Amino acid sequence: MKTKLFYLLFAIVLTTSLYAQNYQIGFAGTGASSSVDSVKVENLTQCTSINLGGGDILHLAASLGVNELNIEAGNQLHVYPNPMTDFCWIDFNIPIKSEAIIGLYDIVGRKILQDQELLIEGQHIYQLKGIPAGMYALRVECGANSFSSNFISNSACQGKAELKHMDSNANQSNILKDIESEKSIVDMQYNTGDLLKITGKSGVYRTVVMLTPTSSQTLTFTFISCSDANGNNYPIVKIGNQWWMAENLNAGTYATITTPQVSGTKFCMNVNGQADPNCPMGGLYEWANLMQGSSPCNGSGAPPNDMCNTPVKGLCPNGWHIPSHYEWTTLEKNSGSNPAAFPYNTTTISLLGTDEGANLKATCTDYWWDPNAGATNLTGFSGLPGGDTWNGVFEDFGQSAYFWTSTETFFMSWVHALNYSLTVVGRSSYAVESGFSCRCVKDN
Repeated sequence: MKTKLFYLLFAIVLTTSLYAQNYQIGFAGTGASSSVDSVKVENLTQCTSINLGGGDILHLAASLGVNELNIEAGNQLHVYPNPMTDFCWIDFNIPIKSEAIIGLYDIVGRKILQDQELLIEGQHIYQLKGIPAGMYALRVECGANSFSSNFISNSACQGKAELKHMDSNANQSNILKDIESEKSIVDMQYNTGDLLKITGKSGVYRTVVMLTPTSSQTLTFTFISCSDANGNNYPIVKIGNQWWMAENLNAGTYATITTPQVSGTKFCMNVNGQADPNCPMGGLYEWANLMQGSSPCNGSGAPPNDMCNTPVKGLCPNGWHIPSHYEWTTLEKNSGSNPAAFPYNTTTISLLGTDEGANLKATCTDYWWDPNAGATNLTGFSGLPGGDTWNGVFEDFGQSAYFWTSTETFFMSWVHALNYSLTVVGRSSYAVESGFSCRCVKDN
């Protein structure tokens, strides 16, 4: 009964996928690197994610494609490439020495071939060829374990199907290199209008692109260096005409909150408000430490005057700087539906905007307290509730994100804030002895 159900579901999913609207997205790089090592795709509408090789093709479909139909939980059977043309590699691990039965079936459940042999514990690689064009199910049974996977053949071959075990006399390391170099089509369930956060990685570079696909395309990541003095490499995202770090600054040496914050150190806490040297939400910095002795930057208004003549690098990576109050205002204007709500001045202290805060907050995360009002992360800024420090105490963990600027006002500094219960952005001036987060912005 279980086997019949397997093939029934296989046939239903494959047939449905033929009629589903779908898109294919490839990846390329430019800037500091023209290659893409890997890609992480997060569907922020559904809170799902997958990882791909940089040369893989992302297939978005309303119905799951054949790569994603895993009837057995914890599937450990892989087919490369998928779709196949002349041949494909089959890769799986078995936990103990056992008799293995490998079966290949077509879309209606008809057995195409079967191989049975005693296999030792560990990884096993097979080569499959001679498969005509069509959709197939592959199933491996060994003792109490069973694995399944599904694939497409685009081959014009009309010969006999062959399955060959690449035994211990074969050069498996070379085979594995061939497998890793194959371009695969990787499926992800997608509904029209879903928001995707796509992060491309090339060496130390990471770039975030936000996308709601409406067609097939090649997505090009602009890779830019963003590495601090401690060797931390940050993802970046373009919002309007500004490039921002997509994670909180984490430069400096960890220090316990019971000690004074000296130059080049940071305080860190976790989502529960406990000191955490792993700094999951980046560092919390007192303003003088963050500024590293630089003079305040006041700017003078709208771009290009939102950035001061001499950007304040502070603890930011080379080529990046602490944003001015006006640069933060530009970010807010580019983040939502009510840009007129954010004046370029140093007098308006208030909660501003409509949905700008919601569009700057990370979603699909346990860091923010419920309800994380309206959070969409539409911008890819991925704001986290780093909270703050004051007088040796962690505060507002899970509730608020406070971001320093390089702009001073009456011996205080301008700060912009997000909150778990609000969709707007707050801005005010705070005592420079507070410990807040920082997002650096790229120099022009």
